[in-house]
Amino acid sequence: MIKTGLQNEQLVSNLLISGSLGIKSKNTNGINLFEELDVNDGVISAKLTKPNYDNTELKKSIDTVIVELIPIQAPDLPDTVLRSVYNPVTQSVIDLTAEVVILNNNIVDLRAKVSSLEIVTQSLRVEIDNQKIITATFQNQTQLANSTIETSIVDLQNSIQKATSEAIQRVSLTARNQSLEQEISSLRIDISAKEQALTAGAVSTGQIASILFDKGDPTKETTKQMIGMDYGGGNAPSGQFGACGNEYQKTFRSYFEVIASSALTGTKEISLDLKFTGRATQSPWDFGVTFPLKLKNGETKRFEFKKASDYWKNSQGQYDVGWGPWKSWKPSEWDFTMSVIVTDSEGKTENKDFTFHIYKYQ
Repeated sequence: MIKTGLQNEQLVSNLLISGSLGIKSKNTNGINLFEELDVNDGVISAKLTKPNYDNTELKKSIDTVIVELIPIQAPDLPDTVLRSVYNPVTQSVIDLTAEVVILNNNIVDLRAKVSSLEIVTQSLRVEIDNQKIITATFQNQTQLANSTIETSIVDLQNSIQKATSEAIQRVSLTARNQSLEQEISSLRIDISAKEQALTAGAVSTGQIASILFDKGDPTKETTKQMIGMDYGGGNAPSGQFGACGNEYQKTFRSYFEVIASSALTGTKEISLDLKFTGRATQSPWDFGVTFPLKLKNGETKRFEFKKASDYWKNSQGQYDVGWGPWKSWKPSEWDFTMSVIVTDSEGKTENKDFTFHIYKYQ
């Protein structure tokens, strides 16, 4: 059996695709004809029902006012106050009125007292005026007395200031004289010590220090090198320094002293240092101190040419010839300069140079 109407899947498909164009149109008379063989039969496109309204009842429903949905307005009433508020306020007004009456009475009493005090004040003013007149009289007398006293005070102050100034000057001059006397005494001691050292054969660096060798001033020796000595052989014990022979036999010195005379330059101490140049660049002797060292004014420091330094012990000499039946053995010869450098606290520096010739056998 052929499916017609909305049961026809092909018809429904055409309606989904073509819309109203897929619906069979009415004939020229406006009638839908149904034919059994047509698959589109049974489909009518139109409203099947039409709403029917009662216009009278509809108007009534529109004009009806539902009061339950409208807020109720409060009625207009005169302004009022709650009794719970009114009664306390009224009572406070009554209390304040009574208090005002009491205060007014107090004001009357106080006004009477003020009037009495004004009378007393007027009497006191008269008395004060009298006292002012008396005070003015005494002030005039006091000013005259003060003028006389001020003149006397000024004269006295000038006298005291002059006497004080003279006393200060005397004390200052006395102190300066004492200080100068002490400085002169110190300088005399330094000069005396310096003169004694120079007399003993010391070499002066200038004003800062003097250098004193045993056997006197080595600069007066006739040899090219001022000081000569042997080490570890010849005329010296093993591992020690001693006098040598040849042309240097009289030039040996066993120690030297540095005598500080820094007061001559106005300072209280000096700095002492030793420098070596030539064949020896460090000290051959161990003096037991570290250079540079400080010397106080007037202090004397002795340095002995006795103990060999590690530098000297480890220094290898070079010999001219070796042992042999036709050769003679000679020690290593060292020529160098020792500079004694002294510096005062103001930075002034002085120095003296001394040349050495040492025969080293070890």
